[in-house]
Amino acid sequence: MRAMSLRKKIILDILYFLAATLFAIYFLIPLWQTFVGAFSTFQDVNSGVFRLYPRVFSWNLPRLLEQQVYPPMRVLIQNTLLLSMTAIPCVFFSSLTAFGLARFRVRGQGIIFGMIMSTIMLPFSVTMIPRFEMFSAFGWINTYWPFFVPQLCGHATAIFLLRQFMRNVPRELDDSAKVDGAGYWRVYWSIMMPIAKPALATTFIFAFVGAWNDFMGPLVFLTSNNRFPLSLGIMTLMTQGVRVTEWQCIMLACLMATAPPLAVFFIFQRFIIKGVVMSGLKG
Repeated sequence: MRAMSLRKKIILDILYFLAATLFAIYFLIPLWQTFVGAFSTFQDVNSGVFRLYPRVFSWNLPRLLEQQVYPPMRVLIQNTLLLSMTAIPCVFFSSLTAFGLARFRVRGQGIIFGMIMSTIMLPFSVTMIPRFEMFSAFGWINTYWPFFVPQLCGHATAIFLLRQFMRNVPRELDDSAKVDGAGYWRVYWSIMMPIAKPALATTFIFAFVGAWNDFMGPLVFLTSNNRFPLSLGIMTLMTQGVRVTEWQCIMLACLMATAPPLAVFFIFQRFIIKGVVMSGLKG
């Protein structure tokens, strides 16, 4: 029986490994093709032939800089970094909300939490027009206020992850701090925040990558090219060519825009896994 059980376990492990490998290959193919196209010649990219590596290596950065993108790549990167900083108020105010939901016991708390979670079911396309009309009435169109101000209310996904994590922290720590004279703010800042570093790092990375990759938000709320992030600036490359679109330059720009989020993810991968796992230990 033990031999059969061990054999069954080995077969299941092999099947899991094969399934994970196939999924990884499926998701990595577009990224790898972007890398191959970014360093291929114009003729090879336009041929439409699938290649595992560039047939002829081509350094396309000088050609990309010759495209005279408006605004320049330097400004696009600065704008993208600025918009990505919306992750800071998002994580901070989400942690405040999560702390209240996790540590306080008030009537109707479950209803409040349910209302917050229900906002996840509303896609941006549903709230896009009301948001545009509201921000237009405030005079915030073509400014960065529509990206920063909503983060003062936090984000439902970040609140969920942080709340689940904070519920795992023993309440005895709160009681001990209160005996020493600490208030709620002291408990939150000096006890809960250091303990919740994995969950905070996870939510920050998710918020940072989401803001970095945001396309629809800047497309709707920004009208001046000099305020565009990379997601919109790359789109202007398609109008630079007189007769044909130089896809090798577009792929290189996409690769440059993809590299920072990938680097952030791989550097803080252990925090992401730890934060997600520990957030899901307790319902």
